[in-house]
Amino acid sequence: MSGPVTTPSHVTDATWQRVCAEDDVWEGEMSFRLLPDGTPVLLVNPDGRIRAFQGTCPHQATSLADADFDGEIIVCPGHLWEFDACTGAGVNPANARLREWPATVRSGQIFINITAGHPTKGASQS
Repeated sequence: MSGPVTTPSHVTDATWQRVCAEDDVWEGEMSFRLLPDGTPVLLVNPDGRIRAFQGTCPHQATSLADADFDGEIIVCPGHLWEFDACTGAGVNPANARLREWPATVRSGQIFINITAGHPTKGASQS
């Protein structure tokens, strides 16, 4: 895809970033990306809806760039911790969770809200 990206008004403020094209994350696939500030992001598409999770395991901050993904479960390559790809909830162990950022697809492009739930950007929401 070439040409300018049309960005809808609700994703134009500085809290939303374009990550990649929607075609880069087909259903049943995942894609690891680094944002311009170096924040690692794991995009997954388990069921036709793109989700954006932190790109490191909460256990020992192991990169999820080489994680296994069977379409439902994300498996950390470090110590085989498992996470539900729809929710980020820990499967093994159950008390772990991947941080999720809001994601939206507009004009064939994936945007994520880089401040929602980010440990150093913006306030966390309880």
